[in-house]
Amino acid sequence: MAIPESTVRAAEENLKSLLEEAFKGGVSFGPITVEATLDHYGEDNLETVVVYENSGQLLDPHNLNTIAAKLGMILLKLDFHNIPMESYIDKAEYAEWLELNRMLPWQRYDL
Repeated sequence: MAIPESTVRAAEENLKSLLEEAFKGGVSFGPITVEATLDHYGEDNLETVVVYENSGQLLDPHNLNTIAAKLGMILLKLDFHNIPMESYIDKAEYAEWLELNRMLPWQRYDL
């Protein structure tokens, strides 16, 4: 079963709204991406990547957990039953993260 594009777009739009609601402009977010993917078990899933930039504050884990729970409930109403894979990446580390994710696992480390 493939994930409908409408579910992917709804997840992205709702994630953006939930982030704004939870952090009320105290943290800048972008880019925010949601993509259909396969998880480690070969099941259809969503992978969310949120790049954030702020004034040296850490993201509040309570807010992140609340966002994940709310997004899960929204997705459940769209008949999506898995828990999306989430990545929150500091903007200062985003270029390196992109580079590492373009490499095959064995290319990521100097042996």
